[in-house]
Amino acid sequence: MKITSLTVGGFKGIKHKATVPLAPITLFFGANSTGKSTVLHALLYLYEVIAKRNFDAQYSSIAGESLYFGGFQNLVYGKDLNSVITLGATLDFRDSAADIWDDYLSDSESWLLETHLGFTPESDADTISFEIDVRWDATKNRAYISRYACRSQGIEYFKTTAQAGRPECQIVHYQPLPHWDVAELFKVDNIFDSGQWEDVSIHSQDALPNIQQRLDLSNFHVDWTDVYEDHPLAAQLFAEAALSQAAFAPLKLLVNKLEDFIHIGPLRMVPTRATVLNKQTSSQRWYDGTAGWESFAFSSERVKTKTNEKFISSQFFGTNYCFESPSYGEPSMSEKSVILKDTHTDIPLLPSSVGVGVSQVFPFVVATSLEQDLIVSCEQPELHIHPKWQLALGDMMLESIKNNPDRMFLIETHSEHLMLRLLKRRRETAEEAIEYEPFGCEKNDVQVVFCEQSDGKTRLIPIKTTDEGEFDAPWPNGFFEERREELF
Repeated sequence: MKITSLTVGGFKGIKHKATVPLAPITLFFGANSTGKSTVLHALLYLYEVIAKRNFDAQYSSIAGESLYFGGFQNLVYGKDLNSVITLGATLDFRDSAADIWDDYLSDSESWLLETHLGFTPESDADTISFEIDVRWDATKNRAYISRYACRSQGIEYFKTTAQAGRPECQIVHYQPLPHWDVAELFKVDNIFDSGQWEDVSIHSQDALPNIQQRLDLSNFHVDWTDVYEDHPLAAQLFAEAALSQAAFAPLKLLVNKLEDFIHIGPLRMVPTRATVLNKQTSSQRWYDGTAGWESFAFSSERVKTKTNEKFISSQFFGTNYCFESPSYGEPSMSEKSVILKDTHTDIPLLPSSVGVGVSQVFPFVVATSLEQDLIVSCEQPELHIHPKWQLALGDMMLESIKNNPDRMFLIETHSEHLMLRLLKRRRETAEEAIEYEPFGCEKNDVQVVFCEQSDGKTRLIPIKTTDEGEFDAPWPNGFFEERREELF
């Protein structure tokens, strides 16, 4: 599964709903305080909403207390409790045969349906888009989901709504997609006397019930005996499972994807002699870079080799530094550290003994070397490093997504050099002049999003690259013009 777009509206500085296309490598450019980090934080908040059901989140459970959300009122545009936050995404399942949509049935329930109906739910789609509205309920002093809607093939096929203070939400719309083979007895015009979908109440204060649980249609105002007289329980079970699969199974796969989310913040720690590295690290320790050192120290030799290659190889940084993770202390209390060695002198060095750029970029290099299906989000990976190294960051990401197509990078950056390297690789790939295949860069590999402020509102402007290694639209408000102005 790939996340191919993110929808954000009413969130922080983004007033109007905008849909931002995403690629395996997405770069967010713009001046300071224009909303680049806002898009990354929106994805983290979306995880809180759908995975943790934490609509009034104070912190990000992925990034930890280092990333303070401050609750719904601090996140909603203008801090106006009468406003609404809209979040959503487009999910592409075409290249992932392993992404099976959960049918919300146990083995015994599947057997029951096969025995009495002859079929089980088989709802799926190549791509789906969904949106969630989060509002504030003043009567109960809580944030809640007021709308949840799913679309595919230009068709809105499922929609629920909820109102403040009400104990139930309503399934207000359901329309099976054209390619779903719906048995005659389960077609909408056969279930409802009106021949059209009628509102169905669900016991949930939120328009998005718990996606881990099957919908409960026991209070459905339709007599299941009228639907399937031979076994009304099987009819109810199938309807519950089919609706749950169509509406919630994609979100379960998205949650699984976001579980492997690494967010590296804008300032990373510099390990000292007193730094203790944990064998069991967590996603929250990536924000200040600590998990990068821990992941390297306790990783396989393959990951260590790939990380060192990026520091030593002339195709990347081309330094003399090689990283090692020696153990020290009694065996029962053994701990690990990370040191550097100059390959010319074999002299061991602490990370704090070399230029700060090394420690700032190290967690990102480790993240590109891990072999998991990760989403890596990073604010300014180019911090404190030389332009040559900034160029190499582009190649590291390209190599990573070519070796693992399920990898994804969301990068907030000011680096013109990083952008120029990706533009160069686009041109070389189109001209078939690329020397090292993993550095190939196709059109769909890179997406640029320019962020700018206008009247206190954030505008998100998507820009693609061309085969000529240029932008397919005029670059807004200069940004790359500064160099020309200084030179000429």
